[in-house]
Amino acid sequence: MAPTKTKGPHDETQFLTRADVEHLSWEEQQSAVLQELRRVFHDVVEPVEEAYAYNRFRPSYFQDTLACSTPFVLFIGPFSAGKTTFINYMLGGDYLWTGPEPTTNKFQCVFHGSEVNNISGRILAATPTLPFKGLERFGNEFLEGFSGTQVPSDILKSITLVDTPGILETSEVHTRSYDYIEVMKWFVEHSDLVFVMFDPTKLDAGKELRSLFKTALKGHESRIRIVLNKADTVGQHELMKVHGALFWNLSNLISTSEPPRVYVSSFWAQPYKPMTNHLLFETEKQALLYDML
Repeated sequence: MAPTKTKGPHDETQFLTRADVEHLSWEEQQSAVLQELRRVFHDVVEPVEEAYAYNRFRPSYFQDTLACSTPFVLFIGPFSAGKTTFINYMLGGDYLWTGPEPTTNKFQCVFHGSEVNNISGRILAATPTLPFKGLERFGNEFLEGFSGTQVPSDILKSITLVDTPGILETSEVHTRSYDYIEVMKWFVEHSDLVFVMFDPTKLDAGKELRSLFKTALKGHESRIRIVLNKADTVGQHELMKVHGALFWNLSNLISTSEPPRVYVSSFWAQPYKPMTNHLLFETEKQALLYDML
């Protein structure tokens, strides 16, 4: 006798098959698969979690993961490495504030919306349809420095971009009001790609950057991409030296046999500076966008 299917409280359809989705667009396939995963979670996994008090050990992990309908792309790096400028370049407009001085002092998620709208971190964490409930455990100090921005950009229909505060180079002098490394670990675990961005003039691996690689990024090396940004600010000969110095500084931080991909370009909407390798920068830029999308 063929096995029968027991319907759960969230079950309204039969099992999802390949034939059900192969005629759909990519976005529709993604939505259908996530909907089926949520159904399986609520019908099968959640009762087990409740029976064994799983939330005491890993609060809301599966709920957060399934609530995210688009992959997370995380940007980390020192202050003024160009993270926010890069995100604005991806969005095709100046939706996030940038300036000559360090401007990003909070975690900021950028996701799709019909119009530009800023949302506080408390609302993001309290909204059950968004994947941020797990961030409540980091306390009010963190939630005050966490926000979201909805932007009507087509690229955000496929990915969610996460901007982060600049990595402190002298953490012995400056401190944060929340556990920065643990928060970064949460975002890394929920991200599909992690871009670590560097400025050619800021390649030193400080204490906080070392802690990130040894703790938050450890075990997720396959997701890491290194970006040497603002590459047109140095000459071609100096760029070779900078590239080598970057690898040397990171060699003791990455414990995998295969180093992560390094992209070398200037990621913003301005033209490249003269007497620099425009062809290389444009090729690298296109390769990064292909990797991301």
